[in-house]
Amino acid sequence: MRLLTAFVASIVVSFTLLLPTASAEGPESLPELERFSPNQIDKSLDPCSDFFQYACGKWIKANPIPPDQTSSGTFTKLFIWNVSAVRNTLEDAAKASNRTPIEQKAGDYYAACMNEDAINKAGIAPLKPELDRIAKLQKKSELPEVVASIHQIIRPADLNFIEAQYPGVLFGLYAAPDFDDARTTLAVLDQSGMGLPGREFYLNADDKSNEIRDQYVKYIAKMLELSGVSPTQAAGDATAVLAIENGLANAAMDIVLRRDPKNQNHKMSLEQLQAMTPSFNWKRYLTAMNAPASPQYIVLAPDFFRGMEKLIADHPVDHWRAYLRYSTLRFMAPFLSQPILEANFDFFGRQLSGAKQIQPRWRRCSLNADADLGEAVGQAYVARYFPPENKERMVQMVNAIKQALHEDIDTAAWMSPQTKQLAHTKLNAQVDKIAYPDRWRDYSAVEIKPNDFLGNVQRSAKFEIDRRMAKFGKPSDRTEWGMTPPTVNAYEDAQSNTINFPAGILQPPFFDGKEIDAVNYGAIGAVIGHEITHGFDDQGRKFDADGNLKDWWTASDAANYNQRDQCIQDEYTQDIPEAGGGVKQNGKLSAGEDTADNGGVHLTLAALQERLKAQGKELDSPAGNGMTELQSFFVGYANVWCGDTRPEAARTAVMTQGHSLNRYRVNNVVANMSEFAHAFGCHAGRTMVHANACRVW
Repeated sequence: MRLLTAFVASIVVSFTLLLPTASAEGPESLPELERFSPNQIDKSLDPCSDFFQYACGKWIKANPIPPDQTSSGTFTKLFIWNVSAVRNTLEDAAKASNRTPIEQKAGDYYAACMNEDAINKAGIAPLKPELDRIAKLQKKSELPEVVASIHQIIRPADLNFIEAQYPGVLFGLYAAPDFDDARTTLAVLDQSGMGLPGREFYLNADDKSNEIRDQYVKYIAKMLELSGVSPTQAAGDATAVLAIENGLANAAMDIVLRRDPKNQNHKMSLEQLQAMTPSFNWKRYLTAMNAPASPQYIVLAPDFFRGMEKLIADHPVDHWRAYLRYSTLRFMAPFLSQPILEANFDFFGRQLSGAKQIQPRWRRCSLNADADLGEAVGQAYVARYFPPENKERMVQMVNAIKQALHEDIDTAAWMSPQTKQLAHTKLNAQVDKIAYPDRWRDYSAVEIKPNDFLGNVQRSAKFEIDRRMAKFGKPSDRTEWGMTPPTVNAYEDAQSNTINFPAGILQPPFFDGKEIDAVNYGAIGAVIGHEITHGFDDQGRKFDADGNLKDWWTASDAANYNQRDQCIQDEYTQDIPEAGGGVKQNGKLSAGEDTADNGGVHLTLAALQERLKAQGKELDSPAGNGMTELQSFFVGYANVWCGDTRPEAARTAVMTQGHSLNRYRVNNVVANMSEFAHAFGCHAGRTMVHANACRVW
């Protein structure tokens, strides 16, 4: 899975990207949607020198990052609007009489989360049964059952090709299509278990990395103390925890190597898996998880599990008790009392991401409800806030942009007819999922209580884990969604060959029914083009029309592709001063996203040109807003990326996930396009005119 941005996923999973405090608005009030305005352009600046600053500088100056936010932008303004909309549906569900079963679950979940007094009064008690189970661990041979117990109460995550690791304890277990036969779902075992964002945070030896690790050890000790461990023991245990996590980091696959699906395709029988890790009894673990048998197990990073085996052998059982206790606390901290919540925020929010304050409780509760009961919450959200005509216009735009790619494939001089035909076949097979699922998920098996927030989180987690494990060995479902309807994001999934656009992103500034086509094509159109292009980026191109990991390229075409892709990688390998200095973006890590950004804008502009032609217009025609249609398109594209990021958050993003920062998503793309130079009269030699313009699609 490749996301448009990692922003929203990061908020939901870790609560480390935090948003503005609540106003005095009532439940029905919503913040203003951020709409496109040509007035935000700074016409005193030269678009040919720094287009991002030209298009976004005034907006950024007028919207400084609030103290409880690690970044701000037009993207986040829509996120805030959507969370507020979700809050409205949840508060109505919490207060409604004669509620439907769905309203009861959503409303009671939200009410339990909002009961801060009860949560604070309970303290650590709701987690005590799990902590007591960990404390009773006497032999390392008992690890499988204890780890399984923890895995069943931790909210599962959805992974994509840019994630450094599965966010879990020790390792991750989930379901995914077989790389070689996407029709069947297999069990996947993945690297995990590191509390810091990625292995580089453990392995890098620069001063900043050393400082972060020192702060991290203090945070671990603080969390253990808050759970009842003495200060002396907590200090020693924190050192042991870091040693285990260091070992996991050293064994983990490098994030760039991890991007290549061929490096992840390692299938094993249960017997082969057991032979590789004799100290961990997989049958006992899977039995404790109530996991059905899988025909085979995809072991994404075998060296990681070999390293895990060595760590089990080398570390005494008291180290494992400390590691498991701390890891459980870290995952459960957002759902516990104020002291633990604040200690967790102090490290992940303040020190690691630069936020100054924690986000308001109603917003966290809305995010939690969306994460745990997403399609139940989404039904109400869609009915209330998503106009059906938006879906109709999206279908038209998707079809138009796909047609542009078909034409681009036909005119590509660097591709052979054989490969072109297979590319057309893959594009024709791509399934478009827009706004919300055709069938809503059934949550009737989830028990939700109005006075048991942590229990609700744990029961929801177990429901979702059981639902996913039930897929082992079963046919894959291309209709299933990996995002909830209110999500402000989009994604492409290579193994199901689908592109997915939740209703949450189909609002201004991405899609505005009142705006001209040029602006909408520059905004949501570029998103559509981005996701379509992902199916043909350096990762997506390795999957065929059916989602199988299969090389369908001739050797010559593959070499031509790699040459064009290398241009993108070299271009985006650059210093990133916004990350605090000394941080360089790795173009190999961001290549897929950068290719999708560049290709998406190219394709969408071609589709817009055809749209205007049908209306008797041209790209150079006046758009009625003081700009031409072409200028409006590029400013509309830049508008959705207007924003700023704190240095701490920027550093983490550059090191651990494959999206370029907003400035480079804008400037590098337009500087590769002759159409942009034409639109703004930029001559050769200007910053926004790359002499060696990169293009794959």
